[in-house]
Amino acid sequence: MKRILRKHTTTVFSAHCEPVLSVSPGETFIIETEDSRGGRTRLPEQCTPESLHKMRQQGYAGNPVVGPVYVEGAEPGDTLAVDIQDMVCDTQGYYGYWPFEQHLQDLIKDPVTRLVKIVEDKVVYTFHAGGKTHEMLLPVAPVIGTIGTAPKEEVVYTYHTGTHGGNLDVPEIGPGCTVYLPVAVKGAFLSLGDCHARQGDGELCAVEMRSEVKLSVRVLKNWTKQQKWLRVETEEELVTIACDRPLESAQWLAIREMISWLEERQGWTKSESREFLSIASDVKPGQSLAGPYSMRVLVPKKLLS
Repeated sequence: MKRILRKHTTTVFSAHCEPVLSVSPGETFIIETEDSRGGRTRLPEQCTPESLHKMRQQGYAGNPVVGPVYVEGAEPGDTLAVDIQDMVCDTQGYYGYWPFEQHLQDLIKDPVTRLVKIVEDKVVYTFHAGGKTHEMLLPVAPVIGTIGTAPKEEVVYTYHTGTHGGNLDVPEIGPGCTVYLPVAVKGAFLSLGDCHARQGDGELCAVEMRSEVKLSVRVLKNWTKQQKWLRVETEEELVTIACDRPLESAQWLAIREMISWLEERQGWTKSESREFLSIASDVKPGQSLAGPYSMRVLVPKKLLS
């Protein structure tokens, strides 16, 4: 089975990057991902405020992805269906934040990073607060935070988002899902990374980690002419994702995308689709900490005939 090593990282989605692997539709392969800081905070001494400030001063490009992968037969106008088969978690992860990015610099002075253990299907963390020690055991629920194809012309930093994908941070993008991405250039140039052992809505909480992602891709010809944003399908749900600033703009774009999907899939009118969403959908943030933000609309498939 073909495998891409995590040393093949990039911080951009671009058709100008040299592909590191070529795959055929239906072929299963493995991508080893790096963590969202490029492996620069994996030791306790790298997680002190002094070390974090120094790392930032030296130059910091977050959310490296591995790729790009050239998909044989993918042409502009096609849709790339990315089937995520499995994700293997590393044995160690971290969580961390920069107060200034979250408008907390008046409350919290220094950046925070803590290492956590990942043991089998649990995130294990010892938390010191209020003069006491708390050991937390949280279930693992792997997520691919950043995934996308190459835009037609521009070079896009992986931390940003757009119709090509990017730093989406959507919890549904994990094992067992299919991500539908637009193809803007020949070969699609798929890249992914920034995996999480678990993540909450809005990404206020996330355990960053290295991972091994097993996946395959399909090239869909003339699958849809209406898809403007991103679509994800799990065993139980349809999910549309849109990105914009302010947050409510991303929300309305995701709603419009779900209306289009229901119109195509169910044969309903736009008005009927919106009526259905009034009683059978959820709207949730994906990544709401650093814009452009991502919002998603979720529909239970069991309610669709």
